[in-house]
Amino acid sequence: MKESDVSLHSTNHSHASAPESRAEGDAALSPRLEGSVPVLSGTRGEYFRDLFARAFDFRFSDLLRLRTFLYLLPVTGILLFQTYNTIAIKKLALANETLRERIAMSSSVITSQELKVNELLGIHNIALHAERLGLQASGVPAVELVP
Repeated sequence: MKESDVSLHSTNHSHASAPESRAEGDAALSPRLEGSVPVLSGTRGEYFRDLFARAFDFRFSDLLRLRTFLYLLPVTGILLFQTYNTIAIKKLALANETLRERIAMSSSVITSQELKVNELLGIHNIALHAERLGLQASGVPAVELVP
């Protein structure tokens, strides 16, 4: 911001000229300080250029003000809380995936055990039915043909 654009008047706080300057059109849009109240004068381009220059003008001394700390403290707290929640959600998702894999493995093992039990029950039922017919189980193991 140029020094010619800024004029400080500590005693004059009247705004009688503001409606007249606004009636001039868009030419009354760049900031000029009158007391502590900004007054618009100049072009719209200068106003936005000045606004962006002040927005991106970083001064470390601004961080040392108490009001800045009071603003930064809850913002930092919210960011830390959000980060903690995000990490917790990712850990829970990983634990959920691990549990799904374990459930899938155990259900697979249970299924294979059920198939084996059904096979053994089938063999046992066949052996009982054979005994009722008067057949005896052979002590010689079954013969396997290998090609």
